[in-house]
Amino acid sequence: HKKGSFTGAIADKKGLFEVANGGTIFLDELGELPLTMQVKLLRVIQEGTFKRVGGTEDVTVEVRIISATNKNLERLVAEEKFRDDLFYRLRVVTIEVPPLRERPEDIPLIVDYHLKKFIEIHHKQIKEIAPDAMKIINSYSWPGNIRELMNCIESAVVMTIGDQITVDSLPPFLTLKRKGRVSGKA
Repeated sequence: HKKGSFTGAIADKKGLFEVANGGTIFLDELGELPLTMQVKLLRVIQEGTFKRVGGTEDVTVEVRIISATNKNLERLVAEEKFRDDLFYRLRVVTIEVPPLRERPEDIPLIVDYHLKKFIEIHHKQIKEIAPDAMKIINSYSWPGNIRELMNCIESAVVMTIGDQITVDSLPPFLTLKRKGRVSGKA
């Protein structure tokens, strides 16, 4: 936006496309983008220009766009909830990533990555995940995919006292179901 374009605009501010100029921008949850914003995004992609809020001059940008969604965009196009011109403009290379439940071999790699990250963030001295805790993590279906797994690992790191993540450190949603099955409760 331009300085003075609205209350609180005390200075010019670059938007994400302008900041990403010459590089890459990642647009997450693209399927949630309202139709009114889809029009604006399409213009930037097609013409490589935009106007800042409160501005009159075109700003030119050149960016590579990577986008992600958990929605079926083809279905949204058919339902007229996603612009077909934007869909075809963005669909240059498509990489479909199956849900985590279909690629359980990835779970240990993802756990290891996030474990190291959250140990550093939370200043913990954790050295490992106990085998029985890892077995529970590996056996869960992860309907929330990597985000759910990531949050689970952060929770376990925060809840761990000592140098090992145990079953007791895991979030209750993982262990309550298991305890219910073991004891015969529903």
